[in-house]
Amino acid sequence: MEMGCSGMLKIIKNIVLQDRLTKIRNKDIDGVDFKAGLVEMGRYMAYEFQSTMDIEEVTVETPLETAKGIKITDINDVVVVTILRAAIPMVEGVMNVFMEAECGVVGVTRDKEAPYEARVGYIRIPEIEDKIVLLADPMLATGNTMHTTISEIERHGTPRRIAILNIIATEEGVGKVLENHSEVEIYTCSIENKLVDGYIIPGLGDAGDIAFGKPTDI
Repeated sequence: MEMGCSGMLKIIKNIVLQDRLTKIRNKDIDGVDFKAGLVEMGRYMAYEFQSTMDIEEVTVETPLETAKGIKITDINDVVVVTILRAAIPMVEGVMNVFMEAECGVVGVTRDKEAPYEARVGYIRIPEIEDKIVLLADPMLATGNTMHTTISEIERHGTPRRIAILNIIATEEGVGKVLENHSEVEIYTCSIENKLVDGYIIPGLGDAGDIAFGKPTDI
């Protein structure tokens, strides 16, 4: 589904991803299985994105004869960015597919009360000029965290493409991102439109807390 000017939203209907999404939604899932589900979904979403990349026809010598094939021409131009902390398992799956990719890290905190403003507290990313930047985050709720992250990344250069790999999004979150960053591509497995206290309903809960435990307040 196209949205905005050059921005794009794609809802991935792949049955394997939809099956894994059902499993990680279960309120009784433990942290180990939840993390494993995020890793697996990150890998499958990376395959979905990889199918959008540029290719060229090549020939290869097999042990018996010459065969025609393809080569992904921009495979070495990918930078994968982790949004701490819930995205860590997803990025593991993504990096299993984009093994040639460089990797960056962004730490963002979001207020617990409306309007849920977000602030970048830490960023370490490699060169992104004319690169393909993949941002992984399980949830796109209000869109404030993603908007803030993209704005900070764009201060460091102008990527050729920016794509978000996301498991569950809302129309509000998608709209917030594309309104401010019309060039961005969003790939998600589900759109859900109820937000309660900043959380997506039915969603899957707090992905970071389920995967890593609730943080202590310092």
